[in-house]
Amino acid sequence: MVLAKFDKDGLLDMRHCLVEEGAKITELRNAGFLDFVEAEQPKCDTGFVVVESLEVVNGKLVQSWKVEVDTSKP
Repeated sequence: MVLAKFDKDGLLDMRHCLVEEGAKITELRNAGFLDFVEAEQPKCDTGFVVVESLEVVNGKLVQSWKVEVDTSKP
């Protein structure tokens, strides 16, 4: 199981826990950590980029990905 939260600098703090570590999981949840729902990063063709998004949904931090046109190169 993975728990995560954003730290004061806006970075993602992720902690891996075994289900058997109930006390540790409770401590982390009390400190603001949420269940992290990971999504597999897609591959994309040349001329496109993959953009990550993180949002809280139903008390869980959910990762998602979107493929967009790469506008960084002329």
